[in-house]
Amino acid sequence: MIRHGLTEYNKSLRLQGASDIPLNEAGLLQAKNASEFFKDEKFDVILSSPLSRAYATAEIINEHHDLKIHKMDELKEQYFGPFEGEHIENIRLKYPEGDIPGVETFDSLAQRAAAVMQYIEDNHKDENVLVTAHSRTIKSILSLYTDEVHMVFTKLDNCSLSVLEPENNKWKVLDYNVSTLV
Repeated sequence: MIRHGLTEYNKSLRLQGASDIPLNEAGLLQAKNASEFFKDEKFDVILSSPLSRAYATAEIINEHHDLKIHKMDELKEQYFGPFEGEHIENIRLKYPEGDIPGVETFDSLAQRAAAVMQYIEDNHKDENVLVTAHSRTIKSILSLYTDEVHMVFTKLDNCSLSVLEPENNKWKVLDYNVSTLV
């Protein structure tokens, strides 16, 4: 799983959520670096959030693979409603545990994460799947299989890699927040 590249909202520490904010120049460069990182990796399928920052990251990585990119609404970022566009530090001060009223709940996000993993198990078993998505979406998926990842306090850098592998009919988190800089 790859978190999308940098956006202006990331750079200015503003909450993006489900708002469709595109990659900035640095984010495009990060995605190109990720493309080089993965150029010799064999992928069978690419799944992506339909939000442009994640989809553009998938498209750039896909330049070496020429696969169809499948958009999945379940991979969208957590919806933050009226808090989207707000400075992250202001929100953290008001809601240090991340339990922000009036936004998509962690339970809802976890249900979407579980649906993504079920889709992969049902449709792409024994295939190498690349997923491009968002920080909290990826953390939700990882949290299904490890207690190490916390929805608020674990950091996933832009264009970082998180790796899951099937083991004994379960998923195992091998690593997360791995740099894709080459």
